[in-house]
Amino acid sequence: MKVLFVANEVAPFAKVGGLADVAGSLPPALAELGVDVSVVMPLHQQVPTDVHGELVLDALEVKAPHETRRASVLEASLGDAGVPVYLIRYGPYFDRPKVYGPGGGDYPDSAQRYAFFARAALALIPALGLDADVIHCHDWPTGLLPAFERLSPHGRPTVYTIHNLGYQGHFELEVAPRIGIDPASKAMRLVACDGCINYMAAGIRSATVLSTVSERYAQEVQTPDFGEGLDGLLRSRAADLYGIINGIDYEQWNPATDPALPDHFAPGAMSGKQVCKAALQREMGLPVDPDVPLVSAVTRLVWQKGLDVLAQVLPRAAKLPIQFVLLGTGEPAVEDSYRLLGRRHPEAMAINIRYDEGLARRIYAGSDIFVMPSRYEPCGLGQMISMAYGTVPVVHATGGLADTVVEASTEPTGFVFHGLAAADLLFALERAVLAFRDRPRWETLVARCMAQDFSWGESARKYADLYETALARHGCRA
Repeated sequence: MKVLFVANEVAPFAKVGGLADVAGSLPPALAELGVDVSVVMPLHQQVPTDVHGELVLDALEVKAPHETRRASVLEASLGDAGVPVYLIRYGPYFDRPKVYGPGGGDYPDSAQRYAFFARAALALIPALGLDADVIHCHDWPTGLLPAFERLSPHGRPTVYTIHNLGYQGHFELEVAPRIGIDPASKAMRLVACDGCINYMAAGIRSATVLSTVSERYAQEVQTPDFGEGLDGLLRSRAADLYGIINGIDYEQWNPATDPALPDHFAPGAMSGKQVCKAALQREMGLPVDPDVPLVSAVTRLVWQKGLDVLAQVLPRAAKLPIQFVLLGTGEPAVEDSYRLLGRRHPEAMAINIRYDEGLARRIYAGSDIFVMPSRYEPCGLGQMISMAYGTVPVVHATGGLADTVVEASTEPTGFVFHGLAAADLLFALERAVLAFRDRPRWETLVARCMAQDFSWGESARKYADLYETALARHGCRA
């Protein structure tokens, strides 16, 4: 089985969100199962020069109606398995300070950028003799690729994974000629949706099979509440829609070996976690107190994450008492609301509006409780990472959070609230704090969290099966 894996961001080359973590971890897990997988991504400015790899193609011809552009291709490798990563170098579109655009938005020519990327990925297959059996595309920047393959008489089966339906790649209909699509063509019928061009809709309509990054999210996106206007389209493809939970790489996220931590710990040898907590309290300028639960959030500061609800709760939760640490960047209004909280409660809250990988790891390790009040969460990785570091999650019952954290069980792994109101979240935090004060109960809960296995092995097997399904259904459709 030869699979071409196409994504706009791949860790550790370029990362904006959880997509990069998945795209960096799943291909090596597939390779361990014997899948012959190669990865294609743009050479963004963010990619460090020391991992660019070697030039393997100096002039890749990327053809669109009425024009041909030439890119070059570099080859790097990913993971211990040495998965090939092909980086498409085309400065006019990808040599830019931000992967997506200023402030997390789009560049004015994002439609053209990702139409080019889809065509470049397809052009790479014959240029390098990759002979892909299946093409696996991820999120809206790759949405045109399944459409192009569906319209090709020799098109390959495609798998299209939706990581977050909230970002769809909407563009005005007038952009069609600039992305090489005739407004009167079959291609236009695949990409047009509700009076605009929608790259996500194109991928959903065109791919052989679809997946989301948790079983719960696969059901949620077929409802008006979570479908972001595409629920009807997704219901029409329900027979081809699968949910596969993301995994995490336990070699990367391991408190026993993590070089960013001031001390290490593991099940049965947990003293290092208290060292990490005290060090984090000092680093954050908070009182060093092992008996006050330290609550944290490492997150994008956007509406989706329910952080407005958390901001309402924190002043009351601080009186339980708790300490709170936040790390993240995002929407200016959300950032400002948390800066204000930090100024008003300096003795209990430390607010860090920035991206800092090392600090994120120290927060995972040094916290007692990790809070994720997301309005929707396709999968979520933070709750899995926090459990690996012995930090108990408090989550809203949605998407992958509901699939990975349980409270109403004889073997709970966290605290779950079902209504996204301040009172619901506060009550969940109160339950967590009450459990924290019962040391034997808390130690059992922490041990159970650390015993959870969200490694990529099982999910990779499900993706390998999905590739077989795509091949079979493509053959039937042909």
